Amino acid sequence: MKTFVFQFIVIVLLLYSCSNSHDGFIIKGIIKGGKGKTIYLSYEGKSDSTKIDSKNQFIFKGKLNEPNFCNIYLDRTSPILLFIDSINNVIIEIESDAENFAQNYTVKGSVTSNQIQDLQNRLVETYQNIRSLYQNTVQIADSTSRDSLYNYFIQKSNEMVQQHRDYIVNFIKKYPRSFAILPAIYQAFDSRNPVFRYELDASLFHYVDSLFMANYPHSKHTKELHAQVLQYKQQFQSRNVFQANLMQSSEAPDFTVTTKDGKVFKLSSLRGKYVLLDFWASWCKPCRIENPTLIKAYEKYKKHNFNIVQIAIESRKEQWLQAIEDDKISNWIHASNLKFWNCDIAKTYGVQAIPANFLIDPNGKIIAQNLRSEQLLTTLAQIFDKKANK
Repeated sequence: MKTFVFQFIVIVLLLYSCSNSHDGFIIKGIIKGGKGKTIYLSYEGKSDSTKIDSKNQFIFKGKLNEPNFCNIYLDRTSPILLFIDSINNVIIEIESDAENFAQNYTVKGSVTSNQIQDLQNRLVETYQNIRSLYQNTVQIADSTSRDSLYNYFIQKSNEMVQQHRDYIVNFIKKYPRSFAILPAIYQAFDSRNPVFRYELDASLFHYVDSLFMANYPHSKHTKELHAQVLQYKQQFQSRNVFQANLMQSSEAPDFTVTTKDGKVFKLSSLRGKYVLLDFWASWCKPCRIENPTLIKAYEKYKKHNFNIVQIAIESRKEQWLQAIEDDKISNWIHASNLKFWNCDIAKTYGVQAIPANFLIDPNGKIIAQNLRSEQLLTTLAQIFDKKANK
């Protein structure tokens, strides 16, 4: 009798085990207000779709070659990014609503997907805080307070961005094996303002690359990240070599361009003056942060043979001109061919990221580059103080 009972228990356990194991993954959920709508799933270059049933429910089943990311969406512009943590026995449950599909959802069954959601929510919160700050300072400022409020906004928004950057870095240190790190290092406030740039954050990209090479050497995501970081490094080195060669040349490359006022301007027309050739854009937050420094430099040294030429990496003239007005930087020369990154002048000077600048002496020779904030003011002070003491 005891033997029979034992065998019975074993059989029941085996049946239970079999009923709760399956090949591949299952993604299922409830989408409030989604009845009759089509929901889509994409992963590993594949796509699938299904109708949400009368109970607002859906289910997908599939198989993976390795743990992987997938997108689930009602609208292709607003997907929910998930990570399927294993190739077998994975059940991920989603609950959301049709109107705010990617903004108002919960996910169960995937720790990595929860981390991705938390990191994305943090990004949205930071962006909304910056936007709210702008609306409550610069947007409502009158002419007498605009300058001080704009400087306050720049300072505080920069602090918010840095706090978000620190949050991501701390996450990476805390969860060095999480695949949520990958979308985190490519976060962006919009298509033109990434949270991290290789030019400023090379050490972070190489650190993440080393983590994945050590933890997941055979993953395609590791290989893709490694190839991307190498490409960034090569581009950065090529640009530095190119610009180093510019520094060693006899003079800065000359160019002719149409200014914002429709006049023809030639760089060599400023021969005999010190010129700061600055590459910027209305959409570039770090560039806008530098503009108050340019104002200080221009006001202090314009009587000492100093001028500024700003080349804008733009595609929309209205935004460019509005930024010039908002930042109160119309006193010097502004130009753009409105070809965005197809700007010939930027290519000539090897500019692949902004802000970027070149300080040119009265003989037309580049004597310094990429001077930021106090470094620019200090360099100019050294130049003009020497001239004053002679």
